[in-house]
Amino acid sequence: MAAKIVSVANMKGGVGKTTISVALAQALAAGPRPAKVLLIDLDAQANASFWLRGQAQLTAQIEQGKTIDSFLEDRIVFGKAASLADIIRPAKAHADRLFVAPSSPHLRIVERELIVYLSRRHRNLMEVERVVSDLLDQHLEPLRTAYDVIIFDTAPGISALTESALRLSHVVMVPTVPDYVSNLGLLSFCRTVSWSSNDIANAVKRAPWVIANKVKQTKHHQLMLQQMRTEADGVDREFNMFHTLIPSSPRIDEIASGLDMDGELGFDAKGAEIFASFAAEVMQIAEQATATATRAA
Repeated sequence: MAAKIVSVANMKGGVGKTTISVALAQALAAGPRPAKVLLIDLDAQANASFWLRGQAQLTAQIEQGKTIDSFLEDRIVFGKAASLADIIRPAKAHADRLFVAPSSPHLRIVERELIVYLSRRHRNLMEVERVVSDLLDQHLEPLRTAYDVIIFDTAPGISALTESALRLSHVVMVPTVPDYVSNLGLLSFCRTVSWSSNDIANAVKRAPWVIANKVKQTKHHQLMLQQMRTEADGVDREFNMFHTLIPSSPRIDEIASGLDMDGELGFDAKGAEIFASFAAEVMQIAEQATATATRAA
């Protein structure tokens, strides 16, 4: 069966994209029906990569040129026969079921290099996105049958790499904090990503799924949640919402601030239960999305 492909994205930083990506990947790999999971890190901060591989292993991989930025540069700029599969390594925890295609801080420079390189060959930004998404699509083909789930962790904003991931995904997840500032650009972002497709002429609108993260039992957070639920239930909704809520937790914040914890999240029982429920909901939504895509094809 082909892998479910999920992107975790938001225009705003600080909403917990990487924490959600890593927690989801580990919950799926360690669940009651363990999945084989590949996390592809498209964020130049490389936090997910450091987290899952550990600093020593990732540093060695960066020095060996076995990261996503080296793969893209080798293939597009230098025309080398590099393979995405060649940079994939097991995570430190759940190493038999959880794997990483890591990023590095050089990704920011390489992404700009790709844009300059292709623009000098008279490619506009949409064509740059198409080149990258076509390349990723080509190299994901053999991986779709090797993994049950493929997760893209993306950088804040909408870059060529993020747009490429969105185009290839069955489900687009948008973490956000239910406060006024975090939701200022939510509707605009959701409208943008809902039309992401390589087939622009025949693109079908698909509403992304918002996950409320760092939720507090304050009047402001609860009011914003109510407003978000109302938006998600509307006829002309721009997004759907997960039923699962990720609470604000000092333990989660502590975990998210440490980048070399032997690759293990180490949630308490309550946190593990929450992310297990979240993973189950993600899989249900992904299965529905892939079934719809199959019928449409």
